[in-house]
Amino acid sequence: MNTIGQAIVNGIMIGGIYAMVGMSLNLIFGVMKIVNFCQGEILMISMYMSYVLNEKVGLDPFLSIPLVAIMMFCVGALLQMFLITRSMREEDDSNVLFLTCCLSIFFANLALLIFKSDYRTAKSVFENKVVHLGTMNISSPKLLSFVILMVVTALIFLMLKYTTLGKQIRAASQNPRGAEVTGIKAKSIYAITYGLGAAIAGIAGSCLMSFYYVFPTVGNIYGTRSFIVVTLGGLGSVLGAFFGGIVLGLLETLGAVVVGSSFKDALVFFIFILILIGKAEFNQKKQRG
Repeated sequence: MNTIGQAIVNGIMIGGIYAMVGMSLNLIFGVMKIVNFCQGEILMISMYMSYVLNEKVGLDPFLSIPLVAIMMFCVGALLQMFLITRSMREEDDSNVLFLTCCLSIFFANLALLIFKSDYRTAKSVFENKVVHLGTMNISSPKLLSFVILMVVTALIFLMLKYTTLGKQIRAASQNPRGAEVTGIKAKSIYAITYGLGAAIAGIAGSCLMSFYYVFPTVGNIYGTRSFIVVTLGGLGSVLGAFFGGIVLGLLETLGAVVVGSSFKDALVFFIFILILIGKAEFNQKKQRG
């Protein structure tokens, strides 16, 4: 019973990271309706930023969060303004799909060229520290990362609901032409939104560096999981991504207990396929009835 409880706690903690990556992907899709295949590599870039700041300046990964988030916001906004906006077409989004796929490959190979294929870690004052909750143990870096997730989710939700920028983002997502008529510059909103998505991935990357390692293809792992998260939680829903990430984390850790660590990914993807089939059948019945 203690093993199951420990697995649930670990699942919620790691689910927080999945939720943040999924939330960043969902924010971009919700506003621009584009599927961003390089979101995992954006996370990878932020992890390397946090690693370099730790290695060269001695900055703790958690303390590097504001700096990495700002730099990633700039990277995301520039990508949107100079590449993605120019490839967006109303009638066909295949250009954006191919572009983000190419960016994904480019970023991974650029990291391989600069950092080689070595696995690299960052030192944190919280590493090896554990919080005891009854008979269960919680890794301090994972617990702190989960708290940061809660704060980020609340801030994004409040920003979208109550601020002028949030209302402009929602207007541009619902009706870009209508938003333009009212004076909202949709292209600027797109750049800000993509920048916000990259900044959230940057926060997740810095948190991840406190208890995980980075290598050039780490984006594949988290990119794939971010798509599972948004599918579980619903495309375009920030809160859905939060719950989708927690569910995925629980599936992984409980799956490791039930079928073993070697087969946990197979179990996760099997359940994911079942959910996709179930959703498709539900939508068909809803359309017929």
